[in-house]
Amino acid sequence: MLEEQLVRLVTKEKLTELGKCLMKHEDVCMLLLTLSFTSLSWKDTANCHRTASMVCWTLLKQVAAGNLLPEAVTWFFTSVLRALQIHGQHDQCNLTLSQLAMVIYENLRPRYEELRGVMIQIPNINIQALDQFDQKLMDPSGPKLTEKKKKDLFRKLIAGTKALCEQFRKEVHIRNLPSLFKRPRQDKDVLDSEALGLASLF
Repeated sequence: MLEEQLVRLVTKEKLTELGKCLMKHEDVCMLLLTLSFTSLSWKDTANCHRTASMVCWTLLKQVAAGNLLPEAVTWFFTSVLRALQIHGQHDQCNLTLSQLAMVIYENLRPRYEELRGVMIQIPNINIQALDQFDQKLMDPSGPKLTEKKKKDLFRKLIAGTKALCEQFRKEVHIRNLPSLFKRPRQDKDVLDSEALGLASLF
């Protein structure tokens, strides 16, 4: 229900007239942003996918050019990473959340050094790879990364945000189980066995 109301503000990744009107008011704008990024962590994968793919960046880019507080930017980015932990096992959500995290990092990292601080906290992150990614991102004169290459590099960087369901997963090893039924023993013919015994005596 609430998700549908948020989606009504957006059509084809653009704000509707109602959305533009609401985003002009700072209080309403912050409420919409907080609600959309908080809803990513709800236990509803359909909501997470739709909100991440249609609403979050569309709303955030309206205010990204302004003077956002570093704490707010950090919270938005952390909310996406938290949602990756919750919904990361679902391929569809994983893809859209990774894309959203990359778009936020790519667009806001040049102005907000704090995003790098969040990235460093991801378990098992390769700091050298992060530095190289940042350098390619910040250097406009350097060689441009293709979109696919950029996505692959970023997904490798955030690979440490494992889904919660996979963090403590224990590998299941099933040994060969014994059969449930015993094989029937063949009854030996008593006459044949006695004949063999008598024949050996003579």
